[in-house]
Amino acid sequence: MVSSILSILVLATGVLAHPKRHHHFHHGTGTGTGGVAFPTGGTYPLNGTESTNGTDFAGSALSSPSTALQTVTGGHSYTAAGASSAAAQTSVGASSAWSSQATTFATVASSAAASSAASATQSSASSTATSTSSSSGSSSGKKGLSYNTASLTDAFAGKGITWAYNWGAGADGSIVSGAEYVPMLWGLDSVDAWASAAASAIAAGSQHALSFNEPDLSSQSNIDPATAATNHIKYMNPLSGQVQIGAPAVTNGAGTNPLMGIDWLNAFFKACDGQCKVDFVPFHWYGSSISDFESHTQAVIAAASAQGIDTVWVTEFGATGTDAEVASFLQSAVEYLDGQSAVARYAYFMCSDGVLVDGSSISSPIGEAYLN
Repeated sequence: MVSSILSILVLATGVLAHPKRHHHFHHGTGTGTGGVAFPTGGTYPLNGTESTNGTDFAGSALSSPSTALQTVTGGHSYTAAGASSAAAQTSVGASSAWSSQATTFATVASSAAASSAASATQSSASSTATSTSSSSGSSSGKKGLSYNTASLTDAFAGKGITWAYNWGAGADGSIVSGAEYVPMLWGLDSVDAWASAAASAIAAGSQHALSFNEPDLSSQSNIDPATAATNHIKYMNPLSGQVQIGAPAVTNGAGTNPLMGIDWLNAFFKACDGQCKVDFVPFHWYGSSISDFESHTQAVIAAASAQGIDTVWVTEFGATGTDAEVASFLQSAVEYLDGQSAVARYAYFMCSDGVLVDGSSISSPIGEAYLN
């Protein structure tokens, strides 16, 4: 029981905002000791921006930032009030509580910088977003990559990757050939540059667009359901007919005070009052139990179905444990997701050095398990 509680605590700490992305935790490969490393102070790399400690999660050197930056602070920690394995259930736990931490997590490109990035994205459209292709690996066409450094996705060339995203509105480089880049609005600080950036991504071949990132977390986009609905209608609805539109991507937290996870999602749709254009529902999951992962996925599918939406995406998911345990989880998870008709796409967290890749190669055993 203690080990189960510790696993939950490990998963729920160490969140970093991205400009539209975030980090949860990091698996090391070849450690044999649980493979989890945590961010410790400093400012962390986002879309190729510089880390103040000179490294990313896996210790790779980072390039200097090319855009204006602003600092994002915040975070979250998880408290299992009941100290019971039942706290995991299909969400992080009905008896859980999340609290903010005043830690500097990330640098975020400002709206002005994002606007410049959108222009750059349009000029290199042919290399940053492409239509999907058939290749070796999973034949489901669902498998994608979440990334900070676009070049790292090249390790998966010819491996059946059909899409990729970096929590931002622009690809920030050339992603693996044959994959569609999917832009994300992320948060309210991104809205001014969104229309231009989305237009650039669509011109480059994007066929889908993602709304707000973890609005149910204070350390992420941190938006109440009513405000999210208003802004989704304003900024995402205009893309209807051009791309398939995703709802805000919620965590697998649970509870109504504050609203989290599926409870937040239900409140969002209620606030939409039928006016939000949504074609699919993205969600995130972190835990250690494949049965919990499957149960939560079914719960999101049911919540989406109640709104007349028959498609979900798992845009972030991750597991703790040794490398062998994580690889075993991934093999089961991929088989499960490929077999679910309602799950259109998924992306393990994440395509970074030390998780799905080692340098320029697919990691073993975790990266290899993702492809099985």
